[in-house]
Amino acid sequence: MKKPFGIKMKVWALGALALIASNTFTSCSDEIPEESRFTFKGKLITDHLKSDEKYSNFCKILKQAKIGKKGGSMLTTLSTYGSYTCFAPTNEAIDNYLQEKYNEYIESVELNKIDPTVKIKNTGITSPYLDQLSDSMAAEIAKNHILEQGITTIDVGNGAFPKKTMNRRSVMLGWINDEQGYTIATVDGIEVEEQNIETENGYIHALKGTLSPSDQPTSTLLASQPAFTLFSEALSLTGFDVYLEKYEIDPDYDGLGKYGPPFKTQNKQEPPYPEAYNQGFTLLVETDELLADANNNAFGISIQSIEDLEYFAAHYYASDNSFNKNEKKWNHKGDYSNPNNPLYKFVAYHIIDRKLLYKSSKGPGGFIMENYQTISKEGEVDKGKFDSEENMPTSFDRYDYFETALPYTSIKITKPFANSTTEYTSVSGETGSLRDQLVANYAQEMGTRCVRKNLMEKHINVVIEDESTTRSRKDLEDFQPQAVNGMIYTIDKILIYDETEMSGNIFDERMRWDVFSLFPELTNNDVRWMPEDATYTLTYIPEDFCKRLRHNNTDTHIYYLRPHNAMYDGGYANYQGDEMLVTGKYDFQYRIPYVPQGSYEVRFGFSASDARGVAQFYFGEEGKLQICGIPLDMRNSESNLAFMGWFDDSENEEENRKDDKAMRNRGFMKAPASIYLGSYDTSKPDKSMRFAKLAFRRIIGTYDLEYGKKYWLRFKDVTEGGTDDKPNEFNQDYLELVPASILNNPAKPEDIY
Repeated sequence: MKKPFGIKMKVWALGALALIASNTFTSCSDEIPEESRFTFKGKLITDHLKSDEKYSNFCKILKQAKIGKKGGSMLTTLSTYGSYTCFAPTNEAIDNYLQEKYNEYIESVELNKIDPTVKIKNTGITSPYLDQLSDSMAAEIAKNHILEQGITTIDVGNGAFPKKTMNRRSVMLGWINDEQGYTIATVDGIEVEEQNIETENGYIHALKGTLSPSDQPTSTLLASQPAFTLFSEALSLTGFDVYLEKYEIDPDYDGLGKYGPPFKTQNKQEPPYPEAYNQGFTLLVETDELLADANNNAFGISIQSIEDLEYFAAHYYASDNSFNKNEKKWNHKGDYSNPNNPLYKFVAYHIIDRKLLYKSSKGPGGFIMENYQTISKEGEVDKGKFDSEENMPTSFDRYDYFETALPYTSIKITKPFANSTTEYTSVSGETGSLRDQLVANYAQEMGTRCVRKNLMEKHINVVIEDESTTRSRKDLEDFQPQAVNGMIYTIDKILIYDETEMSGNIFDERMRWDVFSLFPELTNNDVRWMPEDATYTLTYIPEDFCKRLRHNNTDTHIYYLRPHNAMYDGGYANYQGDEMLVTGKYDFQYRIPYVPQGSYEVRFGFSASDARGVAQFYFGEEGKLQICGIPLDMRNSESNLAFMGWFDDSENEEENRKDDKAMRNRGFMKAPASIYLGSYDTSKPDKSMRFAKLAFRRIIGTYDLEYGKKYWLRFKDVTEGGTDDKPNEFNQDYLELVPASILNNPAKPEDIY
């Protein structure tokens, strides 16, 4: 029986459910409904915890936990004025946790006595008694339960809290139905007993369990969960289990000294370096149950063994001249660790090159930017901020592209907001709209178009399931999605890469990347989409930090500028609010993303400014870059704007299109009309980025991109003048790759969005 999304709920969760049902979430600056919070005027977090006996165990842990070099206790920290979120486990939750971890440890010890090859499981708990808890484990438990920002469940709605714990781990908020049909909040799958307890220095959320994020790598965590035996075996046979164990890129990275001293910007800021330098992954995986159902694939095969899975994969990944499906023969059959083996390729396409949260509320690390908002500076109007839901309206799809472990391939992830007609029913029986889902390889034309209908119809529009949906699947009631170096997501269809389908459908569109989405290191280390409470606006990107970004000289200084105000009358106009800034006598380059083989127009999005200089572009295959036309003058001057062909739109659309064509002939385009900007004059209406006079697209050229080759864009400062005190800046907002099929279709010309 199908259940509607609208359901009953308990009084204490009423405010949150109303927000979820309407798909709108209140920012943390909005007033919190009275029914969704409790007020203890004058009480701090520790006052409330000490006043309730059910938190006495947690208080003992907080007191024992020493934080920092001076050795102050966490209990003391939470007694100070500031802003914190405390996930407080009850006494019963802590007792159960200690017993469970002790049992895991002692069981492994006994097994090791019988078989020395069995590793002893180091849980950190060698006694079930609280008074025998080590200082290090007390600190570990305490830091797993504290965020250094006060956040309510209503602020988050659904997804990851915008701040990580003091142990640098993400915490996920979800919602489930109990046996009576009421909606209950969960944190990392643990039921919330009481939420949004307000104190003078933050919020408390009482938990019926203890937060204990996995310290296992992605492949090990997957293998520990019984619903993934076949895919886990495939990881092991292909060698990707070892690949998914990577975490620290550089064990000696300290966030500072190795790459030289911080470089001061022209406004004398000393931007911080990224705080960490770690590797991350996202694994999209089919359950055993999904693979075994013959109705779930194009060939009607019940996949119940590695041999079955390799045979299925061979239909797509074996070379045509080697594949004999009747005799089940193909090249490299059974040679699973060979990169040309079909099973190897199948598994590789399920691995994304960064750790992506299902939804990140007002913080870094999500698949797409959603519910991200910056705070207006004091004295500015409310529109002087960046708000993803206002600046990137839901009348347009939101999307991003990510490279996978299968060489020269990418995957598209979409929130198909513009699709209000396609229904979706989850495995749990809940019905809703596809526009509310995260969809991998979303097809063109509202998700209905399919080029290779017989082969690919069941393998496009693949829904990435949220945690609550996954937990409703067989053997996944206790599903854990977050590994120390990655995230695991179930999907509702078998995921396949098909070059013909990708080039003729999924990627047969104008593709747009925020420039900083090109570098997975910035997502993995919390640089991209920095949280709203960050005290800095810039992050310095050291040389060699991103493997696809190369400094060609020591005078190149590259910065990430976090999302900021989006205005069309004097402010900044950016695709996702952030931008790349480069200073110095720069010379750098980056590799463009992998796309299907074909002819593409390459475009560069930027904003003109008095601080900018003149840049020469180069493009081409690695090691063979060629100069691209005349240099680009990025400065803001009347003569420069006239050269680029800027014009004000009129009410005559036919005239506007003629002016667009004339501007294209000069090698420029206006910015996209799908991004909306505010005005410093609040009496004026919002306008699209197309109206931002200083926001442009530069057409670099049209190029044939071949499969199996790497292509790079290089940028070199050729400005005359410039001083050490005021070096000429370089700016990039986004990159566009547009297939020739889009440019050369008079029946359906490219739109202005």
